[in-house]
Amino acid sequence: MLSVVLLIALALSLATPGRAEAIEPLTIITIASLAAVAVIIVVYLVVANMHESEQNSSGAAARYVACVESDLEPRACWAVPSAPDPVPVRAAALETPQGQ
Repeated sequence: MLSVVLLIALALSLATPGRAEAIEPLTIITIASLAAVAVIIVVYLVVANMHESEQNSSGAAARYVACVESDLEPRACWAVPSAPDPVPVRAAALETPQGQ
């Protein structure tokens, strides 16, 4: 019986709220500032991600550019829609003659 009374007293002491204390104004300003900074960072990241995805989805930007340049004419460049196919290099072309 005594243990039941002690358990009830312990439960009541844990269930009662503690004394409320006032929060200092500096603490309130600090918490509000940190929340505002967090919101600004999240909005910045969302907007930057949307802007980047819009750039990637539009076909205006060329990933590859081919250029030709000569001594007589200025450089001429044009957009290439995809990567060019690799050109196989023969092993004989890489070997240098022994006499040179």
